[in-house]
Amino acid sequence: MDTRIKNWFNVIKNCSVDNTYKMGWAKAIVECCFEDDNSKIIHFDRVSSKMFKYYWNQTIFFDLQQGSNPNKPPVFVSYVKEEINKFQSRYGLQPVEFERIENKLNIDLKHLNSILSQNVSHRFLKVGKESFKLYELDKKGRTIRVDIAPLIKSYSDVLFEVVNYRWVQILETYNSSPRISKKIKITDRGGIKRQSLGKFKKYLSLTDKKCFISGEDFNNDISIDHMIPWSFMFSDDIWNLVYVKKSYNSSKSNRIVEKSEIVRLEKRNKELLSIMESKNILDKNYQELKLSIENNFLRKFWISFKG
Repeated sequence: MDTRIKNWFNVIKNCSVDNTYKMGWAKAIVECCFEDDNSKIIHFDRVSSKMFKYYWNQTIFFDLQQGSNPNKPPVFVSYVKEEINKFQSRYGLQPVEFERIENKLNIDLKHLNSILSQNVSHRFLKVGKESFKLYELDKKGRTIRVDIAPLIKSYSDVLFEVVNYRWVQILETYNSSPRISKKIKITDRGGIKRQSLGKFKKYLSLTDKKCFISGEDFNNDISIDHMIPWSFMFSDDIWNLVYVKKSYNSSKSNRIVEKSEIVRLEKRNKELLSIMESKNILDKNYQELKLSIENNFLRKFWISFKG
């Protein structure tokens, strides 16, 4: 492998971090090279736009903590959150991918460029006491010159994987949210799609003998429902699924349920966990259910979306 690419891998894997800025910066540069490997000059505007996209999708769908201080998000992320709040106050709370609403936003790139100039662009080049010349930085002109753009493009698939892997590692130190790597992957690639819920039937049938919401008999009118709507969670978690009558599932839409229903589901989850243990069903779904109870995922996500 070319030494210059090895240097990129070295910096991505070993640079010091106290937030995810450097991974967003690296990923944006690789994406710019992938889009246009004939241009060696990359303006901060392009990098800022792409980093805004990454943080928008990770935050609006999953509200992942991007820095070590939960009470003081990185400045770039705080700005993204402000824009999300503005957008949702105008268009509603349902999460929307950045790619779908980019033309509805007025991003202050000058402000974001200043953050990158101060906090990321020169710091990314250092690993310990060693500096790597991955690009030529013009802080005044807000540009970087990447002489090996074509080479970066040819290694882009591997570089994206390495960046995402390190990004997930960083996020896992700040978040207790389940399946972070999956969430990064689906927000990164877009096209978040529903999966079949049939695989959960054998678990839910252990406890949900009647409609979880109404308490009525199913009478062959049965469906699996996300208590916190799928459109908010964008994931299928056993601790968030219940058996309901199809007619209820159709009418519920994207409503956030009341606290009393969350309390009942917390009780159901504990009962389901106990039954699975007694039947020696100790598979992946058991582990996820156990983790959700220990970390109070259901209540935390409900409060987050309720607010």
